[in-house]
Amino acid sequence: MFNNRLKEFEKNLNIYNHEEHDNHIRILQSLDVIRKNSDELVFANIFHDTIKNSKWFNIPLSLSSGAIGYNMAYILYRTLDDIKPKKILELGLGQSTKIINEYANYFKEVTHDIVEHDKNWISFFEKSTDMSEMHKIHLLSNYKKSYNNTQLNAYENFKKEFDGMKFDLIVIDGPVGVDQEYSRMDILDILPQCLEKSFVILLDDCERIGEQRTIELIENKLNENNIEFKCGYQYRGRTNVYTLVSSDLEFLCHI
Repeated sequence: MFNNRLKEFEKNLNIYNHEEHDNHIRILQSLDVIRKNSDELVFANIFHDTIKNSKWFNIPLSLSSGAIGYNMAYILYRTLDDIKPKKILELGLGQSTKIINEYANYFKEVTHDIVEHDKNWISFFEKSTDMSEMHKIHLLSNYKKSYNNTQLNAYENFKKEFDGMKFDLIVIDGPVGVDQEYSRMDILDILPQCLEKSFVILLDDCERIGEQRTIELIENKLNENNIEFKCGYQYRGRTNVYTLVSSDLEFLCHI
């Protein structure tokens, strides 16, 4: 969105002085950072208000720049608390795992499958976190996958690992997708067979072009298979969170 505004700005303004042009660019970049931080603070307050007196969640989180933002934490918590999903697939081990793990510890019938490529991070995380008995971490190596004349990070043997399994919540925050033309496309290998009748898909970092292209491919695949869904981009913070849900859960795109 920032890049679009910048292109429009440069198109409409006839600036001949390079120094003045650079100043305008810096101003736009600063305003974008301020907007992102403001949105993040709003969601931080909403999240903390939402989890007050929670029956199942009361642990600290470290939502630094490398982790999910408060917008993802909020919509994830609301999905868990309101929808009560039973079969959860999570791509990327991190702070969102802590939220889901607390939920799975409280609601014992929940299964929680997590995909992670870094065995050292897995070892550290499991030692520092009281993991639910129903969690399973799938160690799948990263590899470079070719798609549409470009390379992207993907999980080795992802389709084989999850072929035939169904989920009602899928959280996508991995693998690393920075500076990629296409990103986090693994889920396409098991769609739509992996979806329960009622489902939620949450995708972080959807302000990036790679994730935006993956979103388009996901929507196209669901349309091709006549699966009705609703989606929304309302959750903006340091990063943007894309929410795609079955039609019966449309309210999650607007809470």
